[in-house]
Amino acid sequence: MPQEEILKKPVEGARWERWRPTGFQPVVGSLRWLALVFLVVEAGVGLWLRFATTSQLWLDEAQSVNIANAPLDQIQGLLKQDGAPPLYYYLLHFWMQLFGSSDFAVRSLSGLISVGTIVVTYFVVKRIWGFEVGVLAAALLGASSFATYYATEARMYSLVMLLTALGVGALARLFESPSWRRLVSVALVAGALAYTQYWSFYLFLTLGVWFLGALLLSKDQKTKRAAQFGLGALVLTGVAFLPWLPTFLYQRSHTGTPWGDPPNFLTALVAVFHFNSNQALQIAKSDLRQRGIEVLFILLFALALFGTALSRWEFRINLKMEVKGRFLAWIVFGTLVLGVVVSHYSDTAYTPRYGAVVYVPLMIFLAVGIQTFSSSVLRVALSAVIVCGLLVGGYQESRTQRTQAVEIVNSLVTNAQPGDVAVFCPDELGPSVLRVLPDGTVTSVGYPRFTSPNIVNWVNYDDTLAATAPADFVAKTDALAGTNHVWVIWSPGYGASGPACTQLVQAFNAQAGWTAQTWVVALPQTYFQSMTLIEYSHSAP
Repeated sequence: MPQEEILKKPVEGARWERWRPTGFQPVVGSLRWLALVFLVVEAGVGLWLRFATTSQLWLDEAQSVNIANAPLDQIQGLLKQDGAPPLYYYLLHFWMQLFGSSDFAVRSLSGLISVGTIVVTYFVVKRIWGFEVGVLAAALLGASSFATYYATEARMYSLVMLLTALGVGALARLFESPSWRRLVSVALVAGALAYTQYWSFYLFLTLGVWFLGALLLSKDQKTKRAAQFGLGALVLTGVAFLPWLPTFLYQRSHTGTPWGDPPNFLTALVAVFHFNSNQALQIAKSDLRQRGIEVLFILLFALALFGTALSRWEFRINLKMEVKGRFLAWIVFGTLVLGVVVSHYSDTAYTPRYGAVVYVPLMIFLAVGIQTFSSSVLRVALSAVIVCGLLVGGYQESRTQRTQAVEIVNSLVTNAQPGDVAVFCPDELGPSVLRVLPDGTVTSVGYPRFTSPNIVNWVNYDDTLAATAPADFVAKTDALAGTNHVWVIWSPGYGASGPACTQLVQAFNAQAGWTAQTWVVALPQTYFQSMTLIEYSHSAP
């Protein structure tokens, strides 16, 4: 290769020297071997946790599997009623064609994607922030209870994390050497992300502001050109989304998130801490482990953004913010704040899993914070403490049952008779129970639509709830059951449907000539998707 060509070729990492922590002691000697052994053990535990859950599929997973299991030409119509973008469902459809639809099979897609995300994250972070930060980011992501939880869930969030990691790498390449080919690479990843999770729009807006700032304020011509190309990639992403736009607009107008309440502004401030909660619990519990991790997170955020090591125990605090953490802070907190604020004013729900779109940058941010410490012993010790704390959280989540469906099914199989009617209130309880319940055990209907609750139809859900009178629903159920028994599976903890289900149970209790027996009691502190089972039968004359 001619010398002038070599000089023109970008040197990997050269552009990112100012982003890399400096002044730290390298990990060498026996400490290096000790760290290596720890990483090997952590990798084994993290890999196991990505496939280790003992829980049955809960609502969202069962709904995803039911939609993905439909013929290809029906998936878009079902998603129109569900409110989600399509990419993950098409991937899951073909995955099930190859490996079946058992709980392990459908979840293993997310598990394998999650393992791939760790590998991608290491190489991307190594390219930008250096070798040790790459190892730290991969270790934190590998141990993360949030990442391991969604690795064991048949949902799109592991795919979101993988695409985000790939997106960081594509952006790095674009800013190293702006070109049309690299613009297209960024647009391809961003387009896939848009077709996977709608919260990516907030990430794109946050990135767009960053690109615009770089274009207007940077004095470096290469950075300006890369920012122009970045904006162009976002425009190209929007063009690629146009075929799905009519479906998205329909979903936005008719589905929304009737299952939850909009977030308050405090959520924007503490959203990053929700990642450390047990995602498998409906009622979050905080313990000493979680609070300790939160304190360490705050410290590392501050150091990544404002700190530079001067000596083993001394730091310089730069309130103008350090280059090494500025971009990550903008992406993580800017996206979360924007998403929470828009959700608040648009009356849509927020749940920590939506933050998957910034979770990989968050782990990188923490790794940069750890690398700010000069002492190699302190960095290894701190990393080990955080990794162990995260792994303990992941183990707790792997042992937590996400749905009470098994108790319901066991009771129905033992006590119900053919011809009995099962009423699910709300119908959101249906997918997880019906996935496990043997065919023909009961005839199932969901409240409020009085149709099979195998797939929840979210279209105009609040309006349908308001238009359904519990007394009329009870009368229809009575007519369907005849002399057979009615089994009501219900829970009050589902957003707008909560009062309606309480009223439905009251209407059943008010029926003359019926007796009630409770077989299963909802345990919301134990299960993410808890439910109560009541049997109604005609009293003997």
